Amino acid sequence: MIARFPSIHRRAVRSRRGMVLFEVIIALTIFTLVAFSLVMALNSAFEAAEDRDYSDQAVRGIQNQMALLNGAPVVPGDRDAPDDGSGIQYHLSISVAQMQDQKMQPVPNLLSATITATWQAHGQSEQRSISELIYQP
Repeated sequence: MIARFPSIHRRAVRSRRGMVLFEVIIALTIFTLVAFSLVMALNSAFEAAEDRDYSDQAVRGIQNQMALLNGAPVVPGDRDAPDDGSGIQYHLSISVAQMQDQKMQPVPNLLSATITATWQAHGQSEQRSISELIYQP
């Protein structure tokens, strides 16, 4: 049997081929956008984890510095703590605490110690502080 309208059939096949190519390009574009979004989300998650690690390391260092402070005689004043090799700078600020007892008498030998940790993260300066009262008889 001879096909009656071969030119119409050829045009439909060519049109369909063009439509499939267009659909593939759209699908690849959507896939690329989704993949790029996932990479950006993963990068943000890694940066947040790195920031949390620095913060945790700074707090542990502050606690270590405070433990060293509690184990030795404390003298009022400001000074930098020795470097612990982490890249975090620690600053100690010790002052006489102005507190009163129930009889409104000043409490002797009571000191206020504040340790501040400072570090650089993503080009910005970050810091954490811990304060504690220390009694030395």
